Amino acid sequence: MNRLLKIGAVSIAFGLVASAASAESFTFKSTSHVANSVVVDTGTPPGIADIFNTGEATIVYDTGNKEANMSSCASWTVPPGTAFSSNGICTFATKKGDQGTIIFGCRDDNANRTSDCWGGLRGTAGRFTGKTGTISWHQSLDADGKTGMATGVGMWN
Repeated sequence: MNRLLKIGAVSIAFGLVASAASAESFTFKSTSHVANSVVVDTGTPPGIADIFNTGEATIVYDTGNKEANMSSCASWTVPPGTAFSSNGICTFATKKGDQGTIIFGCRDDNANRTSDCWGGLRGTAGRFTGKTGTISWHQSLDADGKTGMATGVGMWN
């Protein structure tokens, strides 16, 4: 079950945005909280899990500007033998109403309660409309299995 809840930490990386007319890099630190989960025992470990999270992130852009963002995410385990052990989606928003999405995959290290994740950004409202980008992060899950922390990097094109 720890592996299944650990993927819930993915939202820690979301709510990541940048503001510029051209490419802009950023770093971030985030925290996530598992809001709900659904776990099905398939008879073959580890089973299937869907995790729903909320998260907060502090982003520092290459310009030195900082921004706080909120996110909502869903993630799920995938069958063994695929490139990632979990996949997910997120929506995020700034306090000014700028919005976007993240589609991602993670490689989970169950023994250490950590994951490495990669994904794509897509702007959907405000200053992010029409923008795309990439994002990657390393995350860890607290012993409670419901709170996570992440650090990572990204770039809007």
